[in-house]
Amino acid sequence: MKYIWRKRAGPQWLRLHGENLTQRFGSALALVERPGSERALLEISCRTKDQAKELIREFGGSVEKLRADWFEHFARQAQGKPLRIGPRLVIVSAPPRQSVAARTLIIPAETAFGTGHHATTAMCLRLLEHATRSLASGWRMLDAGTGSGILALSGTYFGAGHVLAIDNDPLARATAKRNARANGAPNLEITAGDILKQTLTGKYAVITANLFSEILIAALPKWSRHLAADGFLILSGILRSQEKEVIAALRRNDCVPQEIRRRGKWIALLGVRRKAQRAVPARKRA
Repeated sequence: MKYIWRKRAGPQWLRLHGENLTQRFGSALALVERPGSERALLEISCRTKDQAKELIREFGGSVEKLRADWFEHFARQAQGKPLRIGPRLVIVSAPPRQSVAARTLIIPAETAFGTGHHATTAMCLRLLEHATRSLASGWRMLDAGTGSGILALSGTYFGAGHVLAIDNDPLARATAKRNARANGAPNLEITAGDILKQTLTGKYAVITANLFSEILIAALPKWSRHLAADGFLILSGILRSQEKEVIAALRRNDCVPQEIRRRGKWIALLGVRRKAQRAVPARKRA
């Protein structure tokens, strides 16, 4: 049996508690925002009723007991329009009935994990598609806090030869592994780990992370050491109010923003090494 803890919170509450919740729950934590609203909805998937009650005692909020067929229920609810990412990828929640020109990635809707429609994920996906057009096939990618594996799987579709996807939540890893099997991605390695403590080896052409800005800033020194000289950092989960702070952290680690995208209260950025600034491929409308 599974339970969902929920709470609506404003920016100040998120600044006070967001990092704590992220470190404790990883990708079991979902942050849902709606355009025009300053308050966000937080959701955490809990394995036991006691865990959910403890969250209520600590932070308030409410708890919902999930129905036995919760996975199928969420999948049926999310049968929406396909999400097109540039000319090379379409993301759907179920196998399409008609063929499409671009490659199709199937990400079933699940509570607390990304399907690509949230603003932060969608911006990361489009930056990833855009930036990797300039890379020869076979490049290495690191996806920190992989959740459903949507960014990591997209990387394999865009030409990555090997993708290391890290998450400290076992439910997230199980979800990502199931999605990898369903989409046929043998070059995707999904591993358990704390992104701030994980031992990395070698260089990565692309590093992606859709996390709270406090975590991004703390991890940037390590990621900078393992970013290839002409590599890309794709970061989101950043509120507009935190943009200057994240850019300052980039510059402290010898990186600069190549491109910044904004949607509602969120931003996503494409970072490169300070000496590697270059033109990225011309953007095409999807």
